Amino acid sequence: MSVTLDAELKPNFTTHARKRLMARGIKGNVVELITIYGDREARVGEKLVALSLSTDKIRELISENVANPQQACSLSKTIVLFNEDRFQVVTAFARYGKKKRHYDHGVKYSDSR
Repeated sequence: MSVTLDAELKPNFTTHARKRLMARGIKGNVVELITIYGDREARVGEKLVALSLSTDKIRELISENVANPQQACSLSKTIVLFNEDRFQVVTAFARYGKKKRHYDHGVKYSDSR
């Protein structure tokens, strides 16, 4: 199954995901855009995939009026853990931090600025 989703399908959020999004100040519409249009994916486990957007994809979404220019910063720095089998968002977090996650090594990220 391809993780890039059809625009009409919206993912479910686990209870944990809802709590983490609120605590981290991540908007639900940003997470939905990443799950629908995410063009970078890395396997985290058997069923989990880490999704994110590349700078080129963010520019494309803004030019097509799918995303607002104000969302560019949030879209560029957010990673979403997605369960493919259950079609659920498990959690979302900022890409930047003191300690990189193991699936984040070797992936070159650049800001849209």
